[in-house]
Amino acid sequence: MALALPRIERLEKTFLLFAALTALVWLVGRPLPGAGLLQLALYVTGLLVALKLLRRATRTILWRVRNRMIIVFLFVGFVPLLLATSLVVLAGYVLIGQVAVHIATAELERQEARLQGLANGIAWATDRPEGARAFLERAAANWPGLQVWTRSNPDQMEPPRPELKGVRGIVRRQGRFFLMAYASSRGEAAVLQPLTEPYLSSLEPQLGRLSLYSRSRQAPLAAASRTNLTAPTHRFDYEVIWGTAPFAVPGWTDADRNTEQLQLRIETRPAAVYRRLFGQGAELAEGVTGAFLVLGIVFLVVELGSLVTSISITRTVTSSVHELYEGTQKVNQGDFSYRIPPTGHDQLAELGRSFNSMTESIERLIEESKERERLASELAIAREVQAQLFPKAPPELRTLEILGVCHAASMVSGDYYDFVHLPDDRLALAIADVAGKGISGALLMASIQSMLRTQLSIEASRSGRDSEHGVWHFPTAHLVSQLNLQLYQNTPPEKYATFFFGAYDDRHGLLTYTNAGHLPPILIRDGEAQRLAVNGLVIGAFPFATYEQSQIELYPGDLLVAFTDGASEPENEFVEEFGEPRLIELLLRHRHRSPREIMDEVIRAVTGWTGRPELQDDLTLMIARRR
Repeated sequence: MALALPRIERLEKTFLLFAALTALVWLVGRPLPGAGLLQLALYVTGLLVALKLLRRATRTILWRVRNRMIIVFLFVGFVPLLLATSLVVLAGYVLIGQVAVHIATAELERQEARLQGLANGIAWATDRPEGARAFLERAAANWPGLQVWTRSNPDQMEPPRPELKGVRGIVRRQGRFFLMAYASSRGEAAVLQPLTEPYLSSLEPQLGRLSLYSRSRQAPLAAASRTNLTAPTHRFDYEVIWGTAPFAVPGWTDADRNTEQLQLRIETRPAAVYRRLFGQGAELAEGVTGAFLVLGIVFLVVELGSLVTSISITRTVTSSVHELYEGTQKVNQGDFSYRIPPTGHDQLAELGRSFNSMTESIERLIEESKERERLASELAIAREVQAQLFPKAPPELRTLEILGVCHAASMVSGDYYDFVHLPDDRLALAIADVAGKGISGALLMASIQSMLRTQLSIEASRSGRDSEHGVWHFPTAHLVSQLNLQLYQNTPPEKYATFFFGAYDDRHGLLTYTNAGHLPPILIRDGEAQRLAVNGLVIGAFPFATYEQSQIELYPGDLLVAFTDGASEPENEFVEEFGEPRLIELLLRHRHRSPREIMDEVIRAVTGWTGRPELQDDLTLMIARRR
C-alpha cells in the first residue's frame, strides 16, 4: 500500500494558524497580550497533530499482514525474553545489594552490642574512678575517638536528653554522628563512637565501601575509603550500590533535636558478597557467571532459530493472504470467475479452496437473497392487509367500554379478534387462536372473519325478542356450529382454531356466548375472579361437534378479559410459564384502572417475564368493563 501524503484537515490548519501567529509575535520582539495563551494553544494543537500523524503512520505500517506478524513475533517472542533477562539482572542486582546491606547492618548491630557491653561496664564502675579509668584505657585501643559521659562526671560532656535513656543506635551531636550505647546500673553512662572514615573502613573491609548518606542534604556525611571496594574479578563483576531505608537520627541535646534522615549505603561487587558468604566466592561467582553466559548463548541461538522459522512461516501466510486479497478485489469488481491457485495441504490452502467454492456459489446466494427480499416484501404487504381486518376503533356503547389489541410474534398473526355492531344497541364480539403461524395462520384467520361476518348477517336477521321478558336472545351456539362446518369443509383437516363468540345486549347488560375450546375468559367481580364456561370443541376439526351457549349478566364495575395463549404461556429463561394464576393476580391488582391501562400492564408484564423484546407467540387481548 503506497504511503500517501496526509491531507491537510481542520486540525492541521488550526496548528498552522497558531504557528504563523506565534512567529509573528516573535518577529515583533515584544510581549503582546495573550501571547502565553497563544503559545499554549500552539503546543496543544501540535501535540494533537503529532498524535494524529503517528496514528496514521501506524495504520499505514500495519496494513500489510507481514508487518503485523513481525511485530506480533517481536512482542510475543523477543520482548518477553528481553523482559525476563532484565528481570533476572534486576533481581540479581537487588539480591546482591540486599545481602550486602544485611551483612553491613549485622556488623553494625554487633558493634552496637559491644558498645552496650562497654557502657554497662562503665556504669557499673562509676563508684570506682580508678577501675573505670583503667577500663576506658583498655577500650580506647579498640574504639578510636571514643567519647564517654557519666552521671558522676558531668563536666566531661553535656548530658543527653532524657528521651535517649536506654537508646542504642546512631545519634547526632554537634553536627557529627556517633554510634551510641546507654546503660544505667549503679550509675548512668553513655559511650559514643564517632562514625568516621577509619571506623567505617574497619567494619567490613572485604565487603565494600560503607557510607552514611543524608537524604535532606543529598550528600554523604561519612564514608569508608575508596580502596575498600575490591577490583572486579571478571568482566561481569559490576559495582552494586544499595542502601537501607531512610531512618531518623535523634539529637544528643536539645540543640541537636533537629532530626535528620540518614541512609546506610554500601558499594560492593557480586564476587565480594560471594567471598563474604562462602569464603572462596570468587571461584563460585565465576562459575555462576559462566553458567549464566552459556545459558544466555543458548537462548540467543534459540531466538535466532525462532526468528528464521517465523520469517519463513510469515512469508507462507502472507502469500496466501495476498492471494485472498487479490481474489476479494476481483469479486468486488464483479468477476466471479477468479480462482485462487491452491498450493500445499495446510489450512491456508484449504482456505483458498473454500474461497473458490464461495465464488461458485455466490451467484446462487444473490438469487436467494433476491427471493428472500421478495418474500419479505410480500409479508409486509400481508401484514398491512391483515391490519385492515382488525377493528379500526373500539365500539361506542352506553353501558360497556371495550378494547382489543393483537401483537403478532412475526410479520403476520394467527390470532383474531373482532367487534361487529348489530341493530338495536347490540354488539357481537369474537376472539380466536388459529392453529399454525405465519402466512397459513393469517389466511385461516381471514377466512374465519369472512365466515363470521356472513353468518352474523344471516343470524341477525332471524333473531328476535323474547316477548315475555323483553330480552334479546342471540343463537351463538347455532352460529358457531355453522362456522365449524364451513371451516371444516373449506380447510385441510389439520387446520382448526379455538374460538370464543359473544353477543352483548347493551340495554339489559346481558352477554350470550359460546366458547369453542378457547381459553375461558376471566370475569373480575367484587374483587374476585371467575372463569366463563367452555361450551364445546375447537372449530374446524370435527364436523360432528355440537355447541351450547351460556348467558351472564354484567353488573356495573364488572371487568371481562378474553385472551389467547400468548398472554399466559410465554416462558422465561428458566422455562417457567407466565401462567394464568399470575395473569389473574395482575388483573385483580389493576382492576380499577381503565381497559387501556390494564392492557398496557399485561403486555409489559409478559414481555418483562420473557426478558426479550420480541414475543414468543401471538398475544391478543380483549378487555370489557361494564359502566
